[in-house]
Amino acid sequence: MPPDTAEVVGRKLDMLHRFLTDMEYYAALDVSVQRQEHYAIERLLQLLCESAADIGLQLLRRDGDRLASAYREVFIALRDRHGLDAGLADQLVDACAMRNVLTHLYDTIDLDRVIGAVPDALEVYSAFASWAGERVRSSP
Repeated sequence: MPPDTAEVVGRKLDMLHRFLTDMEYYAALDVSVQRQEHYAIERLLQLLCESAADIGLQLLRRDGDRLASAYREVFIALRDRHGLDAGLADQLVDACAMRNVLTHLYDTIDLDRVIGAVPDALEVYSAFASWAGERVRSSP
């Protein structure tokens, strides 16, 4: 991986890890407190998706792949061309669907759904961070 790409991906991975650490704080709170802090949780769900997709775009760009125009396409391209586990790719697509609901206010925000997304988000984005970190470490 060219040094500049590795540096960019490394910075983005650092941000992803910070967002995961922040989300762990909210995950440990009582549900009633999580409901009060829903704006922070919503924002972290958005940032987790965006940072994972940004990392994916950097990996696609590095290898000269056609860049995806939607978050779901990023994870599908990583699955199809870069060995991202199919199940993890599907989970990332689903997790980013929540980001779209939150960002674009497509529907009424269901706080129970937002709070319920926290444990899965921690698992999915942690797995992606591990996968992407390994890609950076193993690239020439």
